[in-house]
Amino acid sequence: MQCILKIQHPKLSYTFIWMVFICFFNIFSAFGQEDVKKDLQRKIKTYQATSNFKQNPIYINLLYDLGLQYAEYNLDSLLIVSNESIKLSKTINYSKGEIQGYLIEGLYYSNIGKQDRAISCFSKALSKAEAISQIDLLLESKIKLAVEYKYKDNYAKALKQYLDAIEIAKRYNKDQCLSRCYVNISVIYRVQKEHIQTILYLTKALEVYKKDGDDVEVAKILNNLAACHIKTGDLKSATNAIDSAIPVFEKAKLDSWLSYAYELKGTVYIKKEKFNQALKWLNKSEEIHTNIDKRRYKIPLYLHLANTYLGLKRSDIAEGYALKALEISKALNILDGRDEILKILYKIKKANNSYEESLTYLEELKDISDTINKKNNIKELRILKSNLESEQEKEQYILESEQKQVIQRGYIYISVLIILAFLIIIIILKKNNKTQNVLNKKLIENTLALKKNEAHLNGANNTKNKLFSIIAHDLKGPINSFKSLFDLFNKSQLTTAEFMEFMPQIGQNINSIAFTLNNLLTWGQTQMNGLVTKPNYTTIKTLVDESIKLLSKQAEAKSITTINNIDIKVVTWSDKDQIDIVIRNLISNAVKFTRQQGTITIDASEKSDFWEIVVKDNGVGMNQEDQINIFKEEETVTSYGTSNEKGTGLGLRVCKEMVENNGGTIWVESLLNQGSSFYFTIPKTKTY
Repeated sequence: MQCILKIQHPKLSYTFIWMVFICFFNIFSAFGQEDVKKDLQRKIKTYQATSNFKQNPIYINLLYDLGLQYAEYNLDSLLIVSNESIKLSKTINYSKGEIQGYLIEGLYYSNIGKQDRAISCFSKALSKAEAISQIDLLLESKIKLAVEYKYKDNYAKALKQYLDAIEIAKRYNKDQCLSRCYVNISVIYRVQKEHIQTILYLTKALEVYKKDGDDVEVAKILNNLAACHIKTGDLKSATNAIDSAIPVFEKAKLDSWLSYAYELKGTVYIKKEKFNQALKWLNKSEEIHTNIDKRRYKIPLYLHLANTYLGLKRSDIAEGYALKALEISKALNILDGRDEILKILYKIKKANNSYEESLTYLEELKDISDTINKKNNIKELRILKSNLESEQEKEQYILESEQKQVIQRGYIYISVLIILAFLIIIIILKKNNKTQNVLNKKLIENTLALKKNEAHLNGANNTKNKLFSIIAHDLKGPINSFKSLFDLFNKSQLTTAEFMEFMPQIGQNINSIAFTLNNLLTWGQTQMNGLVTKPNYTTIKTLVDESIKLLSKQAEAKSITTINNIDIKVVTWSDKDQIDIVIRNLISNAVKFTRQQGTITIDASEKSDFWEIVVKDNGVGMNQEDQINIFKEEETVTSYGTSNEKGTGLGLRVCKEMVENNGGTIWVESLLNQGSSFYFTIPKTKTY
């Protein structure tokens, strides 16, 4: 039945099939933009349900986003949204929102062909963006302002805005803006029919977008490249570019760009005189345009459709599209392409023997051609002026650079002369002072040696004084007590029974003297000759057991319980003798400062690279100041234990030196009247 319909009513059949296609295409092409718009409207309604939503910057930002959607589909709504955005932003002093409002207001006037009003809006946006250093909106304002100047054929001003934007975009690494400027500059060169320069700038933009992986922007550049290739007659390159761009636009549902891609595809087939295939793509473009409120872009589309129908010998339809194009061209006062429209109408009327109408179009064509030629002459003069200004700026820059180079060379020559003079003076001074420097060097060496010897002697003297002080006070007393006791016994002033009563005290004094002598000898060795550390694998439990056994009588005398919780597996890389001294000193101190019936506990904790040993008691403890000073070397203070036990004060200093010699650290944690915990660390294995 479709075949019969096509034979009998070819026009009706074609129209019916195309109407069916239109219905389905309209539904699917509008889905993407509608989804975005509806989502924005839904968010705006949500905010409108809240109190004081008009004072909320987020709400004003949503108005801007919605305005960008209306820019293509609903210009009346766009104007309403822009006015609302500006009004609310001024009320709350929200500069960013005000800038956005002027930008979408400018889009409205741009799309209805009122370039002067658009320039005014974009200029306001630019001024405010510069005032608050809002870089993104500043760049957007400059680009939109440049586009309007281009529409008015003021290429010098347009180019200046683009070049300013490029400089700012490079400074702030705004690659997308940089690419947009390249694209728009290519349009200026395309108007001048400088196709090589056009392709050069488009290729620059393409490289940036490919680097960023922005498929949509890459597709837009390919569209523009295709248009340029069509102008140069490279239809193969144009086709390849369009075929790469179309799937991206279809997937992203970008109606404006998709309609342009379809239009370019149709234009390629017009150039090939394949009018049926051209019509297929141009009709697809036209269907998308039914949802896009941008009349300016319908002029070239209708012109292509008129040419296509002329090629198909359908002058009636061609005339209809040509008249539509002429109507929009006059309404928007756009001269570009109007001569082509009038030529088509003239040909159609002449072919139909409508001589009067054809003459009208011919006269109008003559008038408009003169206007266009005049405009083109003005345009060429502006282009020449723009190029001349550019060349003048370049020459001025070169001249200034040359002047700077001359001045710099002068500075360099003067600097060289000054440097040479200084070098000569330095050589003379160096020669004269060479002997003095040698003498000074020797004097400094001798002075340092004297200071080093002085420090060594002072240290040795202090050590000697300390040793004698300890011997005089801490060893002399117990030894004199022994001497007095033995003298009494020898003179029979003490009986054997009475003498034996003193034996436990004598034993304790002897142990104390032995312990003190051991610490004195060890410390003296470290101070006088340095201490040689010979590390090996050492079992800590064994050392603790031996120290507990050695100090058991002192502990038993005070009924102190000593607990060794260290496992046999606690093996360290350390000097056994040195760590034995450390453990013995810490346990001895714990016994000394623990009260009757107290408890001393020795534990070990495994860390990643070392063992942490702790000797903990519940004795008298110490205050914060004593904890800070206890390991310092400036002075040594002798403390008395809970049973009046006396020490040299060297024990903890010896412990510190021994632990550090073995690659560890030592510290104390204590609370007054609650006890002390002395910690030290030792490596697990050999360290290099």
